[in-house]
Amino acid sequence: MRRRVTQSDDEWTGGVNMHSSTTIEGFEGSRETLGELFALADGSAAAVNAYRDLGRVLVARDGATIIGHLQIVAGDRADQAEVKSLAVREDRQGVGVGRLLVEHAAAAGREERRSTLVVATAAADTRVLRFYQLLGFRLLSVERDAFTPRTGYADLEVEGIPLRDRVWLSLDL
Repeated sequence: MRRRVTQSDDEWTGGVNMHSSTTIEGFEGSRETLGELFALADGSAAAVNAYRDLGRVLVARDGATIIGHLQIVAGDRADQAEVKSLAVREDRQGVGVGRLLVEHAAAAGREERRSTLVVATAAADTRVLRFYQLLGFRLLSVERDAFTPRTGYADLEVEGIPLRDRVWLSLDL
């Protein structure tokens, strides 16, 4: 699936104009080449190593340069898909690239007759929670103490909030 974004694509970019050479496509190369993006999405190298090669990956490109990725895997139920990893290079955030990746993942889920797209993120990261809710995701559950040294994560804070709990959100497809 590949779609070129133009300045008239406000529905895909949330009203933000993206560079006209941004495309979304399936990624077939070595996922190790996406290491910086996986690390940007998840602070645990051990966790990334455990899931990096699962499912499929979409990438956002500006010309030949990869500027973002989204990994989609099977969910816990047969009718469910999960966004396992999503990251956009920091210098390209806030212009609709992440939104476009999620929209493509949702479209792929619909084509596969999935009913739900789920995603998990840190409860402490209110910016990311806002991002997903603006895309129509709803809060589903909280997994307490998911981000601890015991689970492979350093003691961290996000904008002064201790990073501890994982929030699951869902989008009806």
